[in-house]
Amino acid sequence: MDYLSLPITAVHVETSVLHVIDNMCLGGAQRIASTLVENNDNHRLHVLRESEQVLDGFDDYTVTGSSSRFNLRSFYDVWRQVRKHDADIVHCHLKKSKLTGIMVKIATLNGFSLVLHEHGEIWKENRKYELILEHMDPVIDCHIAVSRHTAELLKKRAEVPEEKIEVLYNFVDTEKFSPESLKSFESPPASDEEKFTVGYGGRLVERKGWKTVAEATEELGEEFQVLMTGSGPGEEELNRKEQKTENLHYLGYLNDVRTLFAGIDCFVLPSEWDPSPMILYEVHSCGIPLISADAHSIDEIVEDEENNLLFEEGDAEDLASKIRELEKDVSLQFEIKQGGLKSAERYSYSNYMESLEAFYSELDSSS
Repeated sequence: MDYLSLPITAVHVETSVLHVIDNMCLGGAQRIASTLVENNDNHRLHVLRESEQVLDGFDDYTVTGSSSRFNLRSFYDVWRQVRKHDADIVHCHLKKSKLTGIMVKIATLNGFSLVLHEHGEIWKENRKYELILEHMDPVIDCHIAVSRHTAELLKKRAEVPEEKIEVLYNFVDTEKFSPESLKSFESPPASDEEKFTVGYGGRLVERKGWKTVAEATEELGEEFQVLMTGSGPGEEELNRKEQKTENLHYLGYLNDVRTLFAGIDCFVLPSEWDPSPMILYEVHSCGIPLISADAHSIDEIVEDEENNLLFEEGDAEDLASKIRELEKDVSLQFEIKQGGLKSAERYSYSNYMESLEAFYSELDSSS
């Protein structure tokens, strides 16, 4: 069932939920879990290990005091949190947390429902991970898939029964990310208001497609500029490209992506694969025209020339062509902006929470 198709009704669930996640690095899964805990008194979060980079502005969680990726203490800590809070549901968000949740459920005498939130690990063709999901199926009560394509991969690669998969897309805080909110942010110093400005924000890793944006910049004329932000293995290479390309500006890592949003005319999402990118929803919610690669899962959220312009994945020339098309057509910019705002309403946090509570309620009643 796609829970976003449910009618929006008031659902109040007192179910005790323990979220478990591998670390609190800067990722979409971390933002999902932290938002749920911040806004719901009956949700708690345990983090399996400490990390150097952590999500800013959130510390309402317990953590196993170790930087090791694998340690028995994290298993004990989760078991202890389950007992302390009498958890009805243990909701696990990343690979190690899923394995830990499975082990705790097997070992504990406390009955709880085990939910595995599939944020994208199944996309990586990790046979060991797939076998764990397949053979531990009797222990797992349900999988949440962040897109229909992710659900299909769970069925195909891990042989997860269809009746154990629920599709629940990610969300956006429409109050935090709005056209009005951008007014309190100054454009980046590199931004030139006289030029049509294109933005990219994301991890500088291969699958995110950032190189396609950098290459497309070379195809654009001097009336365009491209602002890029993010961190990752590609930082050094992007710095070199910036030095060679006059209209390309690398801003480094920004604590708040709205600083970038405040200075751009459109945003490019060039990911080769991305199960449910949070930034897609945020761009839509801020009323910024979006250009994205025609990739799985992303194509479930966007519609060409309605809330987005599509370009051929990995094709820098096609991307540059779409940027020029958008720059020339003010009415198209308006249509895509309005379509994006409408899409953001559908994927708002309040709608997400209604759907998640309905899911929890159904799971609790069937256990």
